[in-house]
Amino acid sequence: MENIKMKRTLFFTAITILLSISGFSQIEMGKIEKATGNETKVSFPVYDNSENFIIQSEYYKAKITKILESGSGKNPFEEKQCDENEYYKRYNGLKIYYPTYSDEYKKNSILFLKKTNKIEILNWSQIGNKYFTIVNINSFLDKSELYNEAKSNLSKDFYADILFELKDNISNETIFVFESQYNPQFILVPFFEKKKELINGKSFIAISDFSAIKNPVSKTDYSLYIDKGTEWKAELTLLRKKDLKTEDIDENNDQETLLAVLLTNEKDKVIFDLEGSRWNFDNVLLTKKDLENLKTENLNKNKLSENVYIKKYGEKFGKLVYQKKTTIGMSKDMCSDIYGITLNRKKIKNENGEIEIWEYTGILKLYFKNGKLSQIINY
Repeated sequence: MENIKMKRTLFFTAITILLSISGFSQIEMGKIEKATGNETKVSFPVYDNSENFIIQSEYYKAKITKILESGSGKNPFEEKQCDENEYYKRYNGLKIYYPTYSDEYKKNSILFLKKTNKIEILNWSQIGNKYFTIVNINSFLDKSELYNEAKSNLSKDFYADILFELKDNISNETIFVFESQYNPQFILVPFFEKKKELINGKSFIAISDFSAIKNPVSKTDYSLYIDKGTEWKAELTLLRKKDLKTEDIDENNDQETLLAVLLTNEKDKVIFDLEGSRWNFDNVLLTKKDLENLKTENLNKNKLSENVYIKKYGEKFGKLVYQKKTTIGMSKDMCSDIYGITLNRKKIKNENGEIEIWEYTGILKLYFKNGKLSQIINY
């Protein structure tokens, strides 16, 4: 019997040891995945034809500013920025137009090339008044093979920082352009066409006072003061700087083009320089149709706001609160909705009951008797 017990004890002891060994044998080194270091590539922002050609840093700066000014609370830095060469892909396939210039115009800051078995320099007479399609943009001009080849063959420095590869829309020839990304000399056709669609043939109302250049341009009477509320017909046009000058014209540099809007009515004709004016066109002029829509929209918003107060305080007091008008008998809540909350309050008790005084420093005092407005003292 004792032998049987001994055998059982030995059996269970052996099982326990085996289980312990088995448990320890299952301990292994853990494994975790490591990042490869290759971040997801951020794609270029899709081009919007309401935009002119804009460099990468200015594009993202404008976007961040717009989010901050909207007051939406959205994180303006949430969107990742793509790299420069990726960014400029947004312009690939877009049509551009080069106006005509003299061959001397910006000859040290813009260079047109054609490459066959050698590099051939083109001048403005071969490029001007032509349409091209953007094939590729290299924002690192000085690192490009073509730049180094041109610099070696032509033995000169170029005051440019971006390389455009273009296709001539008539001959299908490939043209290369060394140019400044800050001030390219072409017109971005989709942008120009969109502007024309929004402006030409429309009636605009001045929603603010501003001034514009008199048309025709006069040395003695250069600008005209535009009154708020006046109506104008508009037409987008392409002018040259010298068109807006009356003296000291530099025949070379003043060839530069600019976008302008010709405004006319029964009395006057003026020129609104879209790039040089101290006013933003959209801030001072609105189409007649858009102005009517805005008035209707504001009217609806106002009606909605008024209805909120009427529902809250009834017909009589609700309308007065909406109009920011105070009258005897109003409650504290009504006065708070009109003037806001003030911490400058005090209470007085007398035989007539409790009087509470609200003071809005430098503006007025409100006296409440038993919770109702009983007296208004304006400063």
